[in-house]
Amino acid sequence: MVDSNTGFDIRFKYLVVNAGISRFGLASFNLIVIWIILFETKNAFLAGLGDGILSLPLFFSFIVGALIDRATNKRLISILVSVLRAVFLVSVLYGFYTQSLSVILISIYASGFMLGLTSDIINSVRATWTKELLTKEQYKSGSSVSSMATYIAEGAGYLLSGIILILGFYHSFEVLIAVFAIALIPLLFISTDFKPEETSALQSMKDGIAFIRKHKEMVQLMIIVLVLNITFGMMGIILISLVQIKFHLPSLYASIVFSMFILGLILGSGFGTKVKGKLGSISMTIFLITGISIASISFINSIFLIFVPSIIIGVLIGIANVLYNSAMLQLISQEFMARISGAFSTFSVAATFSSGMLGGAIIQLTSVTDSFIIIGLFVIGSIVLWPIFRELYRVVV
Repeated sequence: MVDSNTGFDIRFKYLVVNAGISRFGLASFNLIVIWIILFETKNAFLAGLGDGILSLPLFFSFIVGALIDRATNKRLISILVSVLRAVFLVSVLYGFYTQSLSVILISIYASGFMLGLTSDIINSVRATWTKELLTKEQYKSGSSVSSMATYIAEGAGYLLSGIILILGFYHSFEVLIAVFAIALIPLLFISTDFKPEETSALQSMKDGIAFIRKHKEMVQLMIIVLVLNITFGMMGIILISLVQIKFHLPSLYASIVFSMFILGLILGSGFGTKVKGKLGSISMTIFLITGISIASISFINSIFLIFVPSIIIGVLIGIANVLYNSAMLQLISQEFMARISGAFSTFSVAATFSSGMLGGAIIQLTSVTDSFIIIGLFVIGSIVLWPIFRELYRVVV
């Protein structure tokens, strides 16, 4: 079942396709709901809540991962939850049908929560399948291919969401429902051979916690990912506010700015396979340049010039993601993949639930332009973590 052209298992290619389509839908949903809520309420905090609600279910990711690790029919689980998230978005259509702002907000927040929960389950399944379908020599190249595909899809999602919004709020969600339905198709062609150990869910969680406690670099990497997720969780709401509030431009420009950032992520993901060395020394450089690039946006008065730091930031984060994913695949054994992946979501990605609201609060307390300086300084200040995280610093990728 190996593709002779790429050297990857054909099932891994189906997995990448599913991840790409799903990421397209999530990116589109993310920008669309922020734009709609900001348009309807003129409140950056409520818009940030709409952005962060996707991450709220990730507080339970470790439990989800423990259950997925011991599940014998992962494909059936992934298919069922894929159907569920497509169907659940119909509730948003009802919100627009009633033309009640409170119903619209509740239905958007509820659908966002469900998308986050179902995506969390599918991500845990993908983590176990990725470990099984890649050889040790393919960890970095597989991470690069997967990252590039999902970032291309994410960029397309952000770019086309501006166009989708032109169809109207109601029709925008009809498109999203169709996208998530299509994402289900590749899952129908994936089956694997790995058989999990027959343990209780409680014992599965205990074993996962013991694994994390034994490997300090896992906790350290979670904290680093936490910093990045909080940073870019705030960046989303602030960039959209920059386009809508400062420049008074239509949603298409917000899509273009996000697309420039995603273009950088794609380029960085491709280049990431060529970057080698100690994770700490490489990451300190990435954090420094990223922080400076974010802060520089405060001094730019042209929407087109903002494209430059957006691409630079994307390239650097794309490289970091490939290196961090490769490090995870090196350090985590097959039987723990879903649990540890879930732990990363629970203890780091879940914190992004507050980042959208935090970004909105920073805008309300300061200004859109000053917000970029604050975030940039936060990233630069995070460099001090690396000399402290000696175990993670020494990991060679």
